[in-house]
Amino acid sequence: MSNNNESLEAKLRSVQKQYRRQHLADELDELAETMEETLLQRELASAFFDENVEVDTSARQSVREVMNMLEEGEYEAIEERLAKLESEVESAETTVQNRIQELRLKHNSTVTAMQRLNDRVDRVDELRLRALGGLLDDWRWKEHVYPEDDVEFETLAQNAREYGREMRDAFDELQEALFGHYPPDIRSLIERMIDDERLSYADLEPEQRTLLAESDIGEYIELTLS
Repeated sequence: MSNNNESLEAKLRSVQKQYRRQHLADELDELAETMEETLLQRELASAFFDENVEVDTSARQSVREVMNMLEEGEYEAIEERLAKLESEVESAETTVQNRIQELRLKHNSTVTAMQRLNDRVDRVDELRLRALGGLLDDWRWKEHVYPEDDVEFETLAQNAREYGREMRDAFDELQEALFGHYPPDIRSLIERMIDDERLSYADLEPEQRTLLAESDIGEYIELTLS
């Protein structure tokens, strides 16, 4: 009877150990995935928005170290480090996502203004403007970065950079097509106006007033008394 009890206890310990390992493995897999996506979005943001979002990338190395500890069965040591690791990964994710959200809103506002200008001058393909605005709105970046097959992180990072550059090229080409038509003296003024910035008539040079009046948006400019 004693041997049977010992055998049952051994089986229970084995089952508990398996559940403990699986639980930790699932949590670490989720942290690794979150950190990977965070770093990929950081690469994308650098290529598209020309902005280097500063985060503590050491969290990715920490995830690797703890996953190696899982292979060694160091469950208690993992549990001691898990809360801090989760905090590091969450902090990096929040930093990157918040900054990208700000940059998306800023660029989407510019695209919306470009659409308003194009409605008046009909200079670029409206569908391209809508498509660019849609990419900024939806931000379905994963489908452009992750292939169907499993690949190394550096390949994914390269995909993210390429997708970011493609979006940047499209943004720059549309801006140049819309604004490159205008003389340098008023180009920045028009860009500011379509961003809903009010310009003071007194602050404009006589030549700028003339160029604006003679441009294809001259009839849409309104003077108001303040």
